[in-house]
This record gives sequence, structure tokens and C-alpha cells, in this order.
Amino acid sequence: MNNPFTDIDSFESLRAAALAGDEAYARFRRREGAAARRHVSKTTELRLAARILRMIEVAVASSRAVLLVGPPGTGKTEILEQVIDKFDRDPERFGLNCDGVASTWVTPEEEWTFEKLVLGETVADGKIRSVEGDLLQAIRQNHWLVLDETNRADMDRVLGGVLTWLSGKRVRVGTWVGPKHSQDSTDGQDVGTQPPDLEPVPVYLDWVDQPACVVRHDNNPPSITYAAGSEWRVLGTYNAVDAQRVFRMGQALSRRFKHIPVPPASSSDFIQIIGTHVRDDSLRSWLADRVTRLYSAHLSVDDAALGPGLFVDMPAYVEKGVEMNRAAQAAIDDQADSSLPAEAGGQGTSGLESDSSDAEAVAVEDGTSAAPPSSLADAGDSGEMGSSPSDQDAQGVDNDLLEELLTEAYLISTGNVIAKYEPDLLDELTASISRAGALTSSNLNWFRERLRAMQA
Repeated sequence: MNNPFTDIDSFESLRAAALAGDEAYARFRRREGAAARRHVSKTTELRLAARILRMIEVAVASSRAVLLVGPPGTGKTEILEQVIDKFDRDPERFGLNCDGVASTWVTPEEEWTFEKLVLGETVADGKIRSVEGDLLQAIRQNHWLVLDETNRADMDRVLGGVLTWLSGKRVRVGTWVGPKHSQDSTDGQDVGTQPPDLEPVPVYLDWVDQPACVVRHDNNPPSITYAAGSEWRVLGTYNAVDAQRVFRMGQALSRRFKHIPVPPASSSDFIQIIGTHVRDDSLRSWLADRVTRLYSAHLSVDDAALGPGLFVDMPAYVEKGVEMNRAAQAAIDDQADSSLPAEAGGQGTSGLESDSSDAEAVAVEDGTSAAPPSSLADAGDSGEMGSSPSDQDAQGVDNDLLEELLTEAYLISTGNVIAKYEPDLLDELTASISRAGALTSSNLNWFRERLRAMQA
């Protein structure tokens, strides 16, 4: 951050704010954390169409419930983080009257229930006590609630009891049993003067016509109301591909949210993205070409499209594999040199036998090694999938090794998603990869065999 104290005049004022629990310090810490998350994020650079970004920002500014929808790897989570950070830094720009935006992030799980998200129970000191779910906590803290990957849970079951509330109406969500929260506001009475336990009272969700959320304890009749403010939001991400294999969101719940599509990058954009993720110049053309072919093969198949985020780490795996192979080959060459008789230029040591089975370098009798093929055309099965003139050479690296490393990178990066595909979709994707010349036929078969282990 160029100026971490933009809204605080000096270090001393920051220190004073921290000691006093001032909101300015809370905003500073929140924004500092957001900047740190962006710095360490491994998600690919976002090339989001200006119109899509505008839709997201306008929807969040104008609607209480918004979902970003798209296949895995399109950067939905990172986009949402950045949008929330924009709202936090400059709420006035988006028509908000608050000083900043704090958020609570949760990831739904398959076992989630209404009690987990809204209002549950526990046992403490032998007594049943009510427990706020993530939704009630977020309202009490005046935090936006972000549900990341909503398709992981049956949200119809989890949120079914608050559909009416999401439409802007008051709804009862259960009964509170146990003590009040010490930080709750009351109807003019000091919480500390209240008895430690309340008689069971109904709990309501509601909305208030003011920016901030409110928690009210009413006495006539007794009730507790969690009222979301006009500037409070529930946001989420939704994996449209996995939704076919995990949990679909029903229409009754779905229409309570504004849906913003986040499509994968085009192939032309992707090849620019992937090029920045290749460090080894000797591998740049080959890796950019081949990984783009894999990416494009997915784009060409309905229901198989994936975002760049699942592909951008593949070059790092291939490069590391090549690096380790070069180191191993150097060690083999050193052993071969040291085993030569002194009169042949060696060090006169006893012969050392290599047990290496690496195909890329085979020691010959005179102490030299066979040169590796320099292009895909030299590899044994490079023509099996119809290589084209657009195939790029990887200088000085055995192509069999490169093909194997690329296939391995593809497996570990995307296998957990592809393993969920129905057989017909997997067959269609396999054919698309073959037509694209993205993987050799032998490695594609190897990929599918290994995929079975992930399908179990």
C-alpha cells in the first residue's frame, strides 16, 4: 500500500485510534487485510469485461442479495473481494452513507442446516442455549455476509425459512433461549441490568430504513428482532458447472438474488495470461501454446468450460519438473565423467554405473550423451494427434518428458473437477482435447486411467 494511513493524519493518531477502538483504525486494519489478500492471491489476473464489472458494482450498490455465477477458475471469489474493497474504500462513490464496509466470509458445506446459518442451539452448563448462526452474527456486527461457493450446500434447505425476509418482509425464525448478548442494544435499558437468562422469546428477521443494522429487544410483546440495514448485503458465488453435480438452487430462492454471469476468459485473452506465468524462456512458446490448447478444448464443450485459474499453475509444475530433470542429468553426467580413465580425460576414479532410466539422455561408450530431440516432431508419438505447424518447439528438452509433465500438471490442476463429469461429457471433452492436439494420445489415455482414482 502506497499510503496506509490515507484516512488517518499520522502514526500517533493511528495509535490513539487503536487504543480507543476507533472505527478509523478498524477500517485501516480491514483495508490492510484486503490488500494483503490481493498480494498473495494466486488467482490469475482478472481480464473482466468492463460491462460485467459494471453490472457487479451496480447490482451490489442497488440490491440486497447478489450472486456471481460462473464455472470454476473464473476468479469469482477474488472479484467479489475486490468489489467489496472498493465499496469499503469509497462508499460514497456507490451511493452509500456508511463510513466503510466490513464483511464476514463463510463457505457453505454439505451438512449445513438452517440452524447453522440462522439460529441454532447448544448445551451449556446443562442448559439449552440459543446460538446465533452466521447470518444473525453478521447482522449484529453490521457485516456484509458473503457465502462463497453456495452450491456446496443445499441452500433451499438452509435458507428456506428466510425466503420471505429476503423479499423485504418480517419473518419469525425461531425462539431465543438463554442470556442476551452483552453487546446488544436494547430499548433504552442497560443490558447489564437484565437478568442473566431471558424467558424464551420469539426471534424475528426484519429490515430497517437506515444504513446500519439494528438488534432490538422489545418488551411489549417480548421479542428479539435482527433488522438488516438498507446498506447491508448478502453476497455469494455460485459454481454453475458443479451445481449440476452438487446442489442446484431452486427457483424460489434463486429469484431472491440478482445473478451476475462471470464467464471464462476467451482463448485470445488466455494466451496472454498464460504467457506471464512461464518463467523459462526456452519453454515459453511451447507451454503457452499447449496450455492454451487445453483451455480452448474446454471452452469448446458445453458444460466443460473452466476458468483460467485452474490452468495458470500448470507451467510452474512443468518448469519444476524440467529443472529437476536437468539437475538429475547433470549429476549423471558428472558421474560419467568421473568414471573415465585418466588418459581419456576423466578423473581416474572407478567406474560408476547409473541406474537412471531417463529417456532424455543415454550415456554412450565414449562418455558423451545422446542429444535429446529438439521439437515435438522428434517425439515418438507426437504425430498421434495430428500435430500442426502451430506446434511450438521447446529448445533442448526431451519432448516425451514435456508431454508427460504437461499431462501430470493438467491432472493435478483440473482432475478433481473433471472427475465429476458424466461419462458422455468426459468423452466429448476427450475428443475435443484430441482434436486440439493438446495432449498426445498415449498421455490422454493415461490421464483418463488416473482419473478413475479421483472418481471413487
